[in-house]
Amino acid sequence: MDASHSVPPHLRQYVVTQDYDAYTERDQAVWRFVLLQTYARLARTGHPAYASGFLAAGISVDRIPRISEMNERLSEHGFGVVCVDGFIPPRAFQSFQANGWLPIAADIRTVEHLAYTPAPDIIHEAAGHAPFLPHPAYSRYLRRIGAVSEKAFADAYDRELYEAVYLLSEVKEDPASTAEQVAQAESTLAKLTRRATVPSEAARLARLYWWTVEYGLVGTPEDYRLYGAGLLSSLGEGHFCHEPRVKKLPLTAACIDVAYDITRQQPQLFVTRDFEHLERVLEDVEAMLGHKRGGLTALRAAQASGEPATLELDSGAELCGSVSNVQLDKEDQIAWIELKGSCAVGRDRAVHPIWPRSDGYVLPLGAAADGKLLSELSVADVRRRAPSGRFVLELSSGLRAKGQLVDIFEHEGRALGVLLADYELSAGDQRLAASRDAFPLLLSTYVRTAAADAPRGYYAETEFADRKVPKPRTYSAAQSELIALQEQARDLIHAQLGANALARIDSLYAVLEARYPDEWLLRWNLLAALVEQGSRQVSLAASGTGARGSRPAPRQRPALIETLEAQLEAMELRFQHREPIATGLTHLRGLGL
Repeated sequence: MDASHSVPPHLRQYVVTQDYDAYTERDQAVWRFVLLQTYARLARTGHPAYASGFLAAGISVDRIPRISEMNERLSEHGFGVVCVDGFIPPRAFQSFQANGWLPIAADIRTVEHLAYTPAPDIIHEAAGHAPFLPHPAYSRYLRRIGAVSEKAFADAYDRELYEAVYLLSEVKEDPASTAEQVAQAESTLAKLTRRATVPSEAARLARLYWWTVEYGLVGTPEDYRLYGAGLLSSLGEGHFCHEPRVKKLPLTAACIDVAYDITRQQPQLFVTRDFEHLERVLEDVEAMLGHKRGGLTALRAAQASGEPATLELDSGAELCGSVSNVQLDKEDQIAWIELKGSCAVGRDRAVHPIWPRSDGYVLPLGAAADGKLLSELSVADVRRRAPSGRFVLELSSGLRAKGQLVDIFEHEGRALGVLLADYELSAGDQRLAASRDAFPLLLSTYVRTAAADAPRGYYAETEFADRKVPKPRTYSAAQSELIALQEQARDLIHAQLGANALARIDSLYAVLEARYPDEWLLRWNLLAALVEQGSRQVSLAASGTGARGSRPAPRQRPALIETLEAQLEAMELRFQHREPIATGLTHLRGLGL
């Protein structure tokens, strides 16, 4: 799947390049620590599609994946992946998914936030979301919820909340951030989440996305498996979700009434019967949205949001712009609608390539004064109302449109609109709109519905971003030395534990003891190398594959194993269980520690 051809032009600005060489060996160690444990655990607790999809997506537990290679593998299943730089606007994220693309943030969490991070990272998105993309029902749901979310209206609060979440994720993962900056970002988000608001359509769709794609369970409340990416990629949530105090509720459309907090573990989770059931719940939720209910309900939702909206007219034409006013007549029927900002005329969800855009628009609706519905005017009717080329239209609402006829926008003999020069629209003595240049006047009786997705061509085409991620980072002398030590440990992980390798481990450990008494991840790596190599030696001894068929004796357990294990247990207590050391030790004990 060639991203340069398939990514919608207005989304290309978010696509960046993964700079694979920018990952340090410490980043690789973070990936391996999380994936070794999550993959082993999810083979038992995750949906069966996880294990098969993990391999199909081109992911391994040993190294951070290359997004380009993942794209090649997943494109065989009808889904692509693109590299993005952290958080992107929610509407852009859903648009990617609606078009069959999974955005993957290429950054990776720091050691300090290894168990969980509020920021999107490659562990969450590559190892959490991607393994389920080969499953047809799941990927169909992901596309569908993306498409429905595109149509749902957000509001000013949603945009403010996005900015606060974005800021918190940035400062938490930036090594240069101060404690005061983190505390301020956390306080800002906390104040926002405590604010009493009526959730927008987009917020309700975001809740459905959260309780399914991010934190979903599948099966029954008594017998379930994990499939939500937030559970799959978090060492903490992946364990905590099984606690009896976490309520397991059957998934219904009512989940959109349950708010969530990204900074805390979830007190309840929702269980879908199967992936096909997700689409049925989505249909129930979509039925509540303005674009499905149509008419004035949809217009009021569009007006409240302030976002660009696509108005679908009964004539078949479309009008895109931000709804600022809906004027009713004496019978409470819509007489005219005012839009602001860039406005464009379209059809079949695409901007008309010839008809001009305008800065603002007033759309008259209803019938002509003679009773003829505007949407039923034929091309011949329009010409009859334009003697000598001067078009005049009196409406039953009292509005009057006039101008020099330049062109007719027609479809199957009906006039969808007219292009007028020296155009004016008035209501009595009040002039509602005017233009000396050619201006499109659409001829419609009523608005069928309004949705937040703009037609193709409404947003400007963009180029792929000329940026690489992860971004360059500046390291202190201590951080640089830890990275170098991690590189040494990498070479030992797969080495045969002869006298030379054991001596190198002892030497590396001596540096840790002298300079880094609180460094737990590198100690865990050394312990993992010792345990994994010991397991291999025992396996060889049991299989009798020594020289000339002899059965070699298992190697003696190095004393350093007991030392490292004891130190890590002590650190777990000293750090007050803030680090996932216990889960790492549990994993190694499963290997024979």
